[in-house]
Amino acid sequence: MNTLPPRGLIEVLVTPLDDEGNIDKESLKSLINYTINYVHGFLTGTSFIGEGFLLDSERKLKLIRSAMEIVRGRTALLLGITGNSPEETAENIIQVEKMRKGLSYQGELFLFDCPLWYHSNRGLGDHYQKLGELTELGFILYNNPGLIAKLKKHLKRRNLRTNVLKRLSGNTQIVGLKHSGEARRSLNYLRAVRERKDFVLYDGDELNFLNSPASGGVVSGGVNILPKDWSKVVSSSLNPHDPEKEDPDYCRHLWEVGEKLKLFSQAYNSNPPAIIKTALKYMGIIKSSRVVEGTTPIERAEERRIRYLLTEYRLIKEAP
Repeated sequence: MNTLPPRGLIEVLVTPLDDEGNIDKESLKSLINYTINYVHGFLTGTSFIGEGFLLDSERKLKLIRSAMEIVRGRTALLLGITGNSPEETAENIIQVEKMRKGLSYQGELFLFDCPLWYHSNRGLGDHYQKLGELTELGFILYNNPGLIAKLKKHLKRRNLRTNVLKRLSGNTQIVGLKHSGEARRSLNYLRAVRERKDFVLYDGDELNFLNSPASGGVVSGGVNILPKDWSKVVSSSLNPHDPEKEDPDYCRHLWEVGEKLKLFSQAYNSNPPAIIKTALKYMGIIKSSRVVEGTTPIERAEERRIRYLLTEYRLIKEAP
């Protein structure tokens, strides 16, 4: 059943919570409907911005099911199945398969996994062979050395090794990789998978992408706030021969949009989950800015800055 992963703009959905800390499905629906016409896919369940690593399995699976029920095949879904152990990750896949069959889901689904969260580089080939026996869905891997560095255990390596990725690319069920880190490693990863023309490498760093766009696209949290602007930039980046680029006014407008996206990215970069949720609450898209236990609450200076930008760019009428 392996289908090609989407290229372009992938939105990392924040995880809306109600006042009791449960998944707020209505707010999630509001957010998805606000952005769905501008993106090529949604990522939910495993990400720093979406707080997926802090969610217990029950809420993670409820979040995934809610996303499937709301999206209903309208765009691709990358479902985060990373657990705290190989066994928990396998169980998450089993539960996703039950949901998929129970909902008779017909849309594009991919399993998104951060292997170094619970597994070393050694033995990853065998690990994915075993996981692949549980599902016919394709896997998109996640490499984030900054995230792995926060784990309270000693790991020899914080990155997926290039030669390990090369071996993994021989498994056609592994169809992509999101890399959040230095650009030099991205080039090494590209060389490692060069035999796989269908393999997609996503940039997980917004500023890196804005300065030097990756051919696979970007996985972005800022899309939650500015879907139309991100869509313009990504579309232009993936279509380098667009005749519109010969128009000086178009190029100037695109530059202005890019600078706007950089301003916002810098504004929420210190604490994306809390700051993006706060922005969405001010915009009336989600009901609460509550964060998952373990996420640092927004600081007053961060809140002032994002509120100022929302007002400046008329995303809210006036500062509350």
